[in-house]
Amino acid sequence: MAAERGQSSQKLVYLRDHALRPRSRGRSSRRSPTPPPVELATEGAWLGRSLLVVATGPLLYWLGVLAGATRPEGAEAWRWASSHALPHLFLTGSAAYAARALLRTDPRPELLVGVAAGALIVLALEGVTRAMTTGDIGDLSLSVRTNVLVQTATLAVGIWAASFAVRSERRADTTS
Repeated sequence: MAAERGQSSQKLVYLRDHALRPRSRGRSSRRSPTPPPVELATEGAWLGRSLLVVATGPLLYWLGVLAGATRPEGAEAWRWASSHALPHLFLTGSAAYAARALLRTDPRPELLVGVAAGALIVLALEGVTRAMTTGDIGDLSLSVRTNVLVQTATLAVGIWAASFAVRSERRADTTS
């Protein structure tokens, strides 16, 4: 029996010595992320500032509505304003988070910028379409014309953000 114990312990030692060993956690085989090229870094900083400005727009609008400084006129305007609370909240959050990633020079902000660009484009197109289809363009009030101008600028920032996300992703693919 003692001989069997000795053999079994040798077998266990043999299996233990030849087992796969986990990789050490101290050294990582990952490469450090490469910083973006200079032209993309400066453009990213300006895009981040623009996204912060865009994020404050709906925030200021809703603060004005809640404070009573701005009042949607009519029942249809109230329904439209209340139905856009969640999309405006999503737009504000995604644009602010993407701006934060860009201003902190996150090495891979493409996904966040792409989400913010999509929200900007969809909401801007909806706002411009709604303003243009409600009546005669010549009879639009100054506030509606201003809203169309703001929505068009928001659309431009959304297209810029989408372009930046695509170019930044292409650069990341070619360098890796």
